[in-house]
Amino acid sequence: MTPLDTDCVFLVDDDEDDRFLVQQVFKQLSPECQIKSLFNGEQLINALATAAVLPSLILLDLNMPFMSGMEALRFIRREPKYQSIAIVILTTSSNPFDQQQALKLGANDFITKPADIKGLNKVILQLRQNWLLGNCITSCDRSTQP
Repeated sequence: MTPLDTDCVFLVDDDEDDRFLVQQVFKQLSPECQIKSLFNGEQLINALATAAVLPSLILLDLNMPFMSGMEALRFIRREPKYQSIAIVILTTSSNPFDQQQALKLGANDFITKPADIKGLNKVILQLRQNWLLGNCITSCDRSTQP
């Protein structure tokens, strides 16, 4: 399996438009990274359990149906095999309590979704620099098998 056959980033958000925009900006700014788009925390947990290769980064919204981002974050951080995955909350919430809670549960960062495409470009560049740069291709070679 080559790195381009795998997923580097799991994008978890119930808003189809937000997922589309984030994917488009990633394709433009970081085309070497593969994006797996998921609708909610429940899908994320299932995708992690069945993934042949763990993602380098999970971008996780908070407010989603079936299983919220906080619930998914709590579950993931309890599992030792997922500890090396960076999890960044990318949400519309700017509530300080949400940020404190997410960081307390083990999120690596908390970013409020920008209101425009220029802001989204800046966020994706920041994510790439902080969590993926030089890491996307090599981390995609990591197997989930112990």
